[in-house]
Amino acid sequence: MRKDGAHLRNDAKMTATDGTKGFFSLFIRQSADFLENFSVGFCYHPMDGRPELRLLRCNGKHGQFNRGNNAFDPSHPHWDFHVHRVTQDALDSGCDAEKNATVATEFASLKEAVQYLLKTVNLSPKDATKHFPVNQQSNFDFDGD
Repeated sequence: MRKDGAHLRNDAKMTATDGTKGFFSLFIRQSADFLENFSVGFCYHPMDGRPELRLLRCNGKHGQFNRGNNAFDPSHPHWDFHVHRVTQDALDSGCDAEKNATVATEFASLKEAVQYLLKTVNLSPKDATKHFPVNQQSNFDFDGD
């Protein structure tokens, strides 16, 4: 990952094998100071005038967020490892596609979040190896065994 201000980052761009138009991107961001503050995301870029659509984003603990009441609320997902997933309801209402968040039990570190995202989006082993270091995949089972 490369240094970008107060964060480390990695980005990958790829196309679907099923003929889907546009392209997809994966990103990793991690705070250089607070390692539990990270984001790993999967986006679709339709290339037809519509904006990028973040389909899935796995986040670490980052606490406060920039909307609504920022008071401490331990039940809010941003205070724990959490996942944002695109929903049709959010798209239909004009909200951010990934507005809703749920606490994640599938990962508790950046490494596990990367593995979870790769498995969830069904990234091929060839592309996973190309775009993500092998040490971030050491426990990832590409064959589903």
